[in-house]
Amino acid sequence: MKKRHFTLTIVLAFLCTLALLGSNNLFAHCDGMDGPVVSAAKQALVTGDVNPVLIWVSKKDEVEIRKAFQKTLAVRKLSPEAKELADMYFFETLVRIRRAGEGEP
Repeated sequence: MKKRHFTLTIVLAFLCTLALLGSNNLFAHCDGMDGPVVSAAKQALVTGDVNPVLIWVSKKDEVEIRKAFQKTLAVRKLSPEAKELADMYFFETLVRIRRAGEGEP
């Protein structure tokens, strides 16, 4: 009986540790490629309007996001490959700045 209780305690401790260590991935979901931040960025690139993504960053970071957005719009016109690379640059910049504003890496 004591051995089973000990084993159950170890298993529960292990599961709790996994849950705590894995929680960053859960909180970061909104910054994933299928999350609302990148979805807003995709829509902004389609419409040419940066405003929908500005809700995801602090006021102090808006200038940097606007600059990245303008660069992205200019480069995406060059070729399909340039468009893909420019879009990824904008997504990465937006997510990186958003995460940094939250104190996350």
